[in-house]
Amino acid sequence: MSITVVGASNWDMFTYVDTMPRVGETIKGNDFKVSFGGKAANQVVQAALLGSKCTIITKLGDDVSGVNTLKNFKDKNINCDYISIVKDVPSGCATIIVDKKGDNNIIIVGGANDKLSVEDIENAKSQIQNSSLLLCQLEVSLDVTLKALQVAKESKCKTILNLTPINDKPIVLEMLTFTDILIVNEIELYGIYKSTFNSSDAKEDESDINELIKRGEQLISKYNKIENIIVTLGGKGQLLLCKEPKDNCHIELKEKVKVVDTTGAGDSFIGSLAHYLTKGSPMKQSIELASKVASISVTRHGTQSSYPSLSEIN
Repeated sequence: MSITVVGASNWDMFTYVDTMPRVGETIKGNDFKVSFGGKAANQVVQAALLGSKCTIITKLGDDVSGVNTLKNFKDKNINCDYISIVKDVPSGCATIIVDKKGDNNIIIVGGANDKLSVEDIENAKSQIQNSSLLLCQLEVSLDVTLKALQVAKESKCKTILNLTPINDKPIVLEMLTFTDILIVNEIELYGIYKSTFNSSDAKEDESDINELIKRGEQLISKYNKIENIIVTLGGKGQLLLCKEPKDNCHIELKEKVKVVDTTGAGDSFIGSLAHYLTKGSPMKQSIELASKVASISVTRHGTQSSYPSLSEIN
């Protein structure tokens, strides 16, 4: 059982502060760190750390960041056959500011990630179709993500679409017709609901569980390929929505932890979820186990550097 991930790899630069700077304000930071990042890279690394057989389809720049990122993948036993190096283009990077509450602001520069193409997906077609699960996000070209989902659905490969960063273009709605499991937060669910139903009068309280359930059920009814929608609720856990409404449930976090840095916690959850699903765990149990993994990551600084391995979980 294997996982293939398509998307971005970044070099993350963290600045830690007490409070976020206001517009035009210069403040003094407390610490600075660098780490490997990018949603696809984060998710594939977390799954690999838990023991999954993983492949990533991504692009890197011909620079120090790219060299180090490639080595990091190889060190994690991730298949790098579909990673290509772009000349004269920097690797993707992210500037991340983290305050003392663990909240963050992030600026991403795509760099080499923007060069990932539909041709790259065609070249990896057999890899995707022979995988148990394909995992995609929206950090690379939307055409690339759509193509990867289409290729997967030509086979028995299950698909997960992490609908972030949020985008309401028609091509994203087309992606939903090739998606088995959709993962969104409250804001992303509302955005895609509005785009689908051209709704301007819907209640905009993203914290209302009943309203989230209503939106999710309507999306599943509209896009009948979707088996599940998982709405991530931060410290309030996850909302699992299913084809059969009786199976809907709110999965609350079982343990409270001291939050140090939330950066990459969502990717830790998604990578872990992919791992447990391909190991045969039922959806609800997979969410609970993935939540446990992600709750460990927020107690540490950084993105991939905060991710626990299988031995730590055990």
